[in-house]
Amino acid sequence: SKPEKSPNPPNDFESVELEELDKGVQQKEKAPRRIIHFSSGETMEEYSTDEEEDGEEKEQERKDLLSSPVDASKMTWGPYFWFHMWRAATSTISACDYLGERMASLFGITSAKYQYAIDEYYRIKKEVGSCLIQRQCS
Repeated sequence: SKPEKSPNPPNDFESVELEELDKGVQQKEKAPRRIIHFSSGETMEEYSTDEEEDGEEKEQERKDLLSSPVDASKMTWGPYFWFHMWRAATSTISACDYLGERMASLFGITSAKYQYAIDEYYRIKKEVGSCLIQRQCS
């Protein structure tokens, strides 16, 4: 009993040649995002994923939104005034936020308000626990 041949041998899964696949599917080749050179002389090419490419596109859109799409020189006085007031207010708030974080870090007020009490509680709890295990408590 001979195995039966399919009526369309070129389309049969077992007879597909790699050359045919290369001809049928023409994808654009990605350029590596970076090439890593190892001390052993080997290299590794790192490619960006589709998610990273989508993230780059979204970041570019966000940058476009943050930039001023309005030509202030062509505005009337009312919108011109509000545009510059809004821009000054948002930049002032951003600067204060940045400086506030740096000052808090400088003065060491970034930890919890009662962190010393929490640390003392856990220290006493640890001492009592070790005392009960050793049965040396008085």
